[in-house]
Amino acid sequence: MFNLEIFENIFFWAIINFLILYFVYKKFFFQRVTQFIEKRSQMIQEQLDFAAKSKEEAIKMKEEYENIISKAYERANEIVESATSEAQKQAAEIIENAKLEANRIIEDALRQFEIEKKKQINELKNQFVSIALLAASRVIEKNLNTEENRKMVENIFDEAGVA
Repeated sequence: MFNLEIFENIFFWAIINFLILYFVYKKFFFQRVTQFIEKRSQMIQEQLDFAAKSKEEAIKMKEEYENIISKAYERANEIVESATSEAQKQAAEIIENAKLEANRIIEDALRQFEIEKKKQINELKNQFVSIALLAASRVIEKNLNTEENRKMVENIFDEAGVA
């Protein structure tokens, strides 16, 4: 049947061949592959560390920006409240000044009205006095009876434009 000696020889040489290749590869290739793998893993670790550090910095920057934005909103609200308060004060002051000015104008108008009223009354008095003097002088000139005096006074008033 089978001759085991052939297989034993092949097996022996295969092991020898394997060992020789193993030592050659170990001497020339394993060290380089190991160094390459170590460098690659070190580079990956550095990138992971850098990514983690960058993420931490980004989180810190985000928190800082959120704080800045919240402070800006607070300041903006303070400015709006201050401006609103100032506007209300100015509106109240303007209204008060307008009321005072309106009262002053009304008082001036009333004083002017009183002055004009007194002037008109004095003018009417002067006209009545003039009319009365004119009527008296005509009555004295004619010295007529009372009915004629009455008609004459009415005519004088009609001439003067007083009804």
